[in-house]
Amino acid sequence: MRVSLEGQIMAWTQGLILLAALTAGCSATKEIASSASIAASSAHSIYERSVFITTHSAQPEIVAAAVTIKADADIILHETHQISVAVSGVKDIVPFWATLIQWGLGAVVAVALVALLWQTGLGTLIRVAIGWIPRRVQNEADLAGKMLSDDPATAREFVAARRASDPLFAAAWGKSTK
Repeated sequence: MRVSLEGQIMAWTQGLILLAALTAGCSATKEIASSASIAASSAHSIYERSVFITTHSAQPEIVAAAVTIKADADIILHETHQISVAVSGVKDIVPFWATLIQWGLGAVVAVALVALLWQTGLGTLIRVAIGWIPRRVQNEADLAGKMLSDDPATAREFVAARRASDPLFAAAWGKSTK
């Protein structure tokens, strides 16, 4: 089964994007902040339930336990608030290899994008649109224009210039004239 160049580039690009996403998603500070938020939410829920028990229970031992639970929930809420404040001043330490992989993946994706543009012909379209025509191609076009003027010398000049500028054309010319 033959796979086209575009298919190979697309498969590599998708794999590299997946790898980049996996290496980019490792943030300890975000995980700490998320866990602190979940703990604070749970502590607030426990606090509210202990207040409900305190106000609706007639049993003194249950009310005493609810007051203790409420005090513990207050401590947890205070500490989760402290964690949330402190984590804002913490910076993730990204290992050098993860940064290297991210930059490398970015470069590979950029090269794959350029190759894809060139293989689909959009690169040539972009070059023509911005007027970036190589000097060799412009010279050949000028000679071809002169060649249309019925002067046999310009036809020879065109073939000579084309053979000098393109080794593949020179090889093909050699085969066709034998």
